[in-house]
Amino acid sequence: MYLDINLKGAKDQDIANYATKKHMTILTLDTDFAQIYHNSPKGTLCVIVIRANPSTPAVIIEILKKAHEKIDMKKTRKQLLIITNRKIRIIS
Repeated sequence: MYLDINLKGAKDQDIANYATKKHMTILTLDTDFAQIYHNSPKGTLCVIVIRANPSTPAVIIEILKKAHEKIDMKKTRKQLLIITNRKIRIIS
């Protein structure tokens, strides 16, 4: 299902505010969202930053598959995850 929420081109903080309000997780390649997470009230925002090199769809999907096998996403709600091909950092 596709839902257009009219955030294309929006500022990162506006996206974070929307995600917080709707209890959504931000999945991104943009490391700026890690700073937004740190500046948000604790327990209000979940951000997953993928560090892929190269950042092709195939590499990103492979990184996500590996992470999904290693962690229970239900236990990482409202945290910051930084995921690379080699490691997963979970910051609360």
